[in-house]
Amino acid sequence: CLAAASCSRPGSNLPDYGKVPDFHMTDSTGQPFSSGTLAGKVWVADFIYTNCPDECPMMTSKMHVVAKKLQGENDVRIVSISVDPERDKPPVLNEFAKRYGGPTEQWTFLTGSPETVHLLAYTTFHVGDVLGKIEHSTKFILVDKQGKIRGYYSSTDGEGIQAMLKDLSVLRRG
Repeated sequence: CLAAASCSRPGSNLPDYGKVPDFHMTDSTGQPFSSGTLAGKVWVADFIYTNCPDECPMMTSKMHVVAKKLQGENDVRIVSISVDPERDKPPVLNEFAKRYGGPTEQWTFLTGSPETVHLLAYTTFHVGDVLGKIEHSTKFILVDKQGKIRGYYSSTDGEGIQAMLKDLSVLRRG
């Protein structure tokens, strides 16, 4: 073995921020959603809400670009989770999704109980909180085929998105 990197599995040099617990939510079409549908796939998550004045429309526009690049790739999914479950009922979330080219077979918009959203946003991904206030990160989060969080990427600059797509490609091969 000449180079250490060539001996290891692809993606093994990415950090492991822990496993995403199983979760159940509702998609923007009103259908039940289980995290089990993401098993064996590499996925990108972000946290948004439909009333957000600035960051969420920008993030969702950028995610649309990502979705177009990954269109037709069966082993990749995108999950946009609302941090405002009180207001973002499925019809509201679906209307928002449609403005940005979603939902698609690959790109799902989710809402759920405040407890589930808190578990994911605050406890699991550490990107925001919904209990008592609505706040969230503008990061895109990369999750591997085993459900482990492998990276956080800026959604506000092209370099962060390019780095995410590169790492996503590595994880797909791994």
